[in-house]
Amino acid sequence: MRTRLLTLIDQLGFGSPPEAVAPTGPSAVRVAASAVVSLTGLGLLVPNLFPLLDGGGPLAVVLGVVGTLVSIGLIAIGGLLYVSEFSDRNAVRIAVWNILGVVVLGSVMIAHAYAQNRLSGGIAPSMFTVGNLLAIGAAAHVIIGVYDARRVRAEQLARERRRTAVLNRVLRHNLRNEAQVLTGHADIVATVPDDDQIRQSAAVLKRSADTVGSLADGAKTITRERDRGPEEYDATDPTAVFEDAVAHARDRFAETDFAFDAPDDIEGTVRASDGLRTALDELLENAAEHGGSPVEGSVHILPDVVELSVTDHGSGIPEHERKVVAGDVDITQLTHGSGLGLWVAKTVADTHGGSLSFTETDDATTVTLSLPRAT
Repeated sequence: MRTRLLTLIDQLGFGSPPEAVAPTGPSAVRVAASAVVSLTGLGLLVPNLFPLLDGGGPLAVVLGVVGTLVSIGLIAIGGLLYVSEFSDRNAVRIAVWNILGVVVLGSVMIAHAYAQNRLSGGIAPSMFTVGNLLAIGAAAHVIIGVYDARRVRAEQLARERRRTAVLNRVLRHNLRNEAQVLTGHADIVATVPDDDQIRQSAAVLKRSADTVGSLADGAKTITRERDRGPEEYDATDPTAVFEDAVAHARDRFAETDFAFDAPDDIEGTVRASDGLRTALDELLENAAEHGGSPVEGSVHILPDVVELSVTDHGSGIPEHERKVVAGDVDITQLTHGSGLGLWVAKTVADTHGGSLSFTETDDATTVTLSLPRAT
């Protein structure tokens, strides 16, 4: 029975496009959106039954049958929307289109009836006429809403495919480079009897192996961030999370000086997952390993966003790497980036509805993770 129902949903356009992820369960928003559509159909069913119950003329009966079927269809569509794989946001989008159809057409009919009565002494349209036309208008707008929601979902999937393609290219280029390093130094270890050279190559082999492990961990983090559900985001104090990340970085990189600055008198809460801490760890690690001491963490509370910034005083992030992460240039053999740390931070920013930006001066580089403040 469930298989037949899902097949019917897909035929009516309520199935998700390929690769869509089913929601974890119906929320109150989803229930309300479904109820709006079904109640619209139920409310418009009554006037459309009038000619069938009163035995009106043939044309009235035909129109009544059409209006009745359309109204019943709206009731059914509300139920299908409830069990469909549309996201809550797209379910609301469909319900809004439904309401728009009733409001717009209803307003036009009221204005037309008023003008007709006022100017020519005509009679107001019957309840049956109003109900019949509103049912058809509401159904038409629901169909528009369904295809609008599917278009939005298709665009979301296209963006996800582009992001996945970027991640695949980054991994492929970096892994190829590290594999070449591993192979070259393995040959040295196998053929050169010089103990010093062997020790140097062994150190390089260890660094490359660590890099490969870091790439794997970064890819796992990015995938996990993209798969998170709404229930995994909680009200979070980003200042406390950032402060903990700086303390952890001090333990890991004892040779680097870390400073942290945050306002004491202003609170800024965000809705965040534990991926926020991972992103900050990556930014601090990048600054400590590739930048220059001191590394400074700072928090700025703005009316709409919270800015979490990491500043180092080294040579800065290469321009081509910034452009690749920002999406300004395509990934090539020469512009693939040196790791996934910035990609992890960028993914966390995107999934939290924020942004990742770069600022450079003559002696410092700042990476800022901006997140919207919780209401």
